[in-house]
Formats: sequence, C-alpha cells, structure tokens
Amino acid sequence: MSLTNELGADSGSHRSAATFPRVSEAREERLAKNEATFRVLNENILSIASTLGGDEPFEFVCECATPGCFERLSLTLKEYERVRSDGAHFLIAAGHEDIEVEQVIAVRDEFAVVEKDGIAGLVAHEEDPRA
Repeated sequence: MSLTNELGADSGSHRSAATFPRVSEAREERLAKNEATFRVLNENILSIASTLGGDEPFEFVCECATPGCFERLSLTLKEYERVRSDGAHFLIAAGHEDIEVEQVIAVRDEFAVVEKDGIAGLVAHEEDPRA
C-alpha cells in the first residue's frame, strides 16, 4: 500500500521542472540540512515514545524549513513510522511546504508528508539518521 493510501489523499501537486524555477543548489542543501535537524529531534521523540507504547498519538515537531517553526503535530507511532519509511520524506504542518525543494505526497487533517527532490533529496538521504 502506498504512503498516500495509508496516510490520506494525494494532494495531486506533482510538477514538472519547467513549472517552477529552480533554487540554487546551496540553498537546497541548506534547507534540507535544516529540516534534517528537526527529523533528528523527532527520531528522539520516537525513541522515548516507543518505550511508553500504546496506540495514542504523540507530539512530533514540524520538519519544515521555516526558521523558528516548532509547530507540534500529533501522530501515532505507526503513522510516524510510515512517514519515515523513505529517507527523502519529511513530516510538516499542512501548508508549510516549500515547492522549490519538495513536493507534497500525502495530506492529513493536521499534517502533510513531503518528498525532497534534487540536491535536497540527496542531502535528505545523506543526513537520514536511519541510514
């Protein structure tokens, strides 16, 4: 089953390279590294939450590129694991996507899942704490 089917409706935001201007590789890399930092924080939350068990939601932090964003998102451990099934996927608050470096691949009421592409995708995989 795809992430879209498991987490919610596909946003239909697939785009071609000609649709949006590309950002510089340095900016893509910087944004991806910023987001990877929040992913590490969420991995620590997951580690602690896993010891508590249960099916209730836990609070994770938005992994968007917006400096100073600490929006909290409630997900079960199972939902978070589905997001993390790919090193290029990030958990963000709905509406926090940056179309220059990522595409929305799933949307729920409270959160969205984005996939990094280009240089940002390479950095995301490189910085993945699970890799």
